[in-house]
Order: sequence, then structure tokens, then C-alpha cells
Amino acid sequence: MAVTGALVTGGILLVLVGANPVDAYVEMVKGTFGSWFDVSLVLTEMVPLVIIGLGLVIAFKARIWNIGAEGQFMFGALVGGAFALRVPLQNQFLAIPAVLLVGALAGALWGLLVAAARVRWRVNEVISSLLLNYVALFVFAYAVRKPLRDPGGFKPTSERVPDQFVLGDVPVDEIRVHVGIVVALLLVPLVGFLVNRSPFGMRATMFGMNPEAAQAAGVNASKMTLRIMMLSGALAGLAGIIQVLGSELRLSNNMSTGYGFTAIVVALIARLRPFGVLLAAAFLGALTLGGDVIQRTQQVPRVLTMVIQAIFVLFLLLADRRRSN
Repeated sequence: MAVTGALVTGGILLVLVGANPVDAYVEMVKGTFGSWFDVSLVLTEMVPLVIIGLGLVIAFKARIWNIGAEGQFMFGALVGGAFALRVPLQNQFLAIPAVLLVGALAGALWGLLVAAARVRWRVNEVISSLLLNYVALFVFAYAVRKPLRDPGGFKPTSERVPDQFVLGDVPVDEIRVHVGIVVALLLVPLVGFLVNRSPFGMRATMFGMNPEAAQAAGVNASKMTLRIMMLSGALAGLAGIIQVLGSELRLSNNMSTGYGFTAIVVALIARLRPFGVLLAAAFLGALTLGGDVIQRTQQVPRVLTMVIQAIFVLFLLLADRRRSN
């Protein structure tokens, strides 16, 4: 019912701008799953959404509302990218794990700022994490415009990262996606175990359901907040540096299309289930690329494709809410 309602509503909007909704939807499907190349694009789009979404699942399970994944993503990309550009590690087997660790730690540090403000000064994490997004974005923009800018380029981007830091493609015929997809897939069962089967996950869930009862049972609220925000930020930072090493190959202001915000929707559609994050990320990745396809083939305004994407997400969330009641 949710999908049908979204299709009808989106079709009405397409008719209003003079497009054929049937043709538009057919083009959307063909443009996302019509060839192995299109499937590869969807998988590439999924990688940051899955990794960030998993981090948000951990935070949201504990009712810690991390709205700063976009900033953590960008800060992880910036620090990890600077490491790759400035540290002369020649061994690929050492260079890639090292730079991934640096990016994850940078994201964890950005998440720690939010947690410290909540623990020390009772600052609402929604406000602080949201505002820190802009700090990270402006710091990133300054870095690629000044200290990390490619001296031989005309655009505010960094130099290309050295070859030993670049993530190769998965060894599968006809699929052209970097090995970041393998990292994302491996993280799904790991986070699933952490959230659903480990003592830490049990305490985090209990803390989210009833903080007072959790503290009475021995859960330290301050330590729990710090650990969860650092873990959530680390996954966002990891996604950022993987995006640099796998897709962008350089630092650029255009490297994110709002992955940190889209991943919030991914986590919510997945109903905070790690394995559901995979399906939600695939859906939103296909929807994003499908919107780009109909923009080109049907001459649909870009803003309308974004509205149609939002309509699909809104209908799914409303249906989930209805089902929960």
C-alpha cells in the first residue's frame, strides 16, 4: 500500500510537469537494474549508506539521536585523506588498514565532541551534532581550498591519493564496485551481533528503553553515551575515508550528496535492524540513481526527482508507523 500510494502520488506530480509517469517509472527501473553497470552504481551508492546506517542503528537503539553523521563522515574523509596524501607509506597491506583506522578515529573524535557536551553540560545531542555538521563542512571546504589543494589544478580539490591507498574493485566479472562493499557487508553481521547478542548491546538497548532502570542495574550513563557516540562516529568516519579511497580518489567538496542525512532515513526504514539496513540502503540508492535517470530521459526538474524520493520515504515511514500501532 505504501509503495502504491507513493507511485500514484509521484505519478500525479510527473503529469503536472508534462511527463509520462509510466515511461518515467520504466526508465527509473531500467536505469538502476537494467545492466550490470547500473547494478554496480547502485552497489557503490549503497556503501556509505550501509556503513553510516549501521552506526546510527547503534546510537538510535540507545535513544541517542546522532544527527551529525554527515559531519563525522566529512571529518573522517578529511583526516584520513590528509593522512593518505602526506604520510609516505608504500606498502599497500599496511597503508590501507592504517588510513582506514585514521578515518574511523577521526569520526569517533567528532562524535566524542557531541557526547562530551551532553555528558558535561547537558547539551542536547540533536542540536550539537547538527551544528557540528556545519563546522566539519566548513573545515573541509577550507582544507581543500588552501592547505590540501592540488597546486596544479583549477578546482578546489586535493591531489589524487597515491596508488597504494586506493581500494581496488571486487574480483567479480561485470561488477565494477570497490572493495568497500565487502567492508560494508562484513560490518552487517558484526553490528548485528553487537546490538542483538552482546552484553554491550543489551545494556545499550536497556539504556534506550529506560535510562533510570539501566542506571539502577549498574549501567554508567556517561560512559555509555561516550562509547555509543564514538562508535557511531567511527563508522561514519570509516564510510568517509572509504568514499575517498574507493570512489572519489581525492578530497572534493562534492564527495557527499548528503549521505549522513540519508543514512538516518536508512536506519529508520530498517527499523533499527542491521540486516534491514542493507535493504533500505539498496532501496534508497536505487531511488537516488533512478531520480537522476528520469531527470535526463524525461527532462524532469531535479527538484521534482528529490520530491518523489521524499514521497517514497514518507509513505514507507507512515506505513511502518501504522503497522507499529
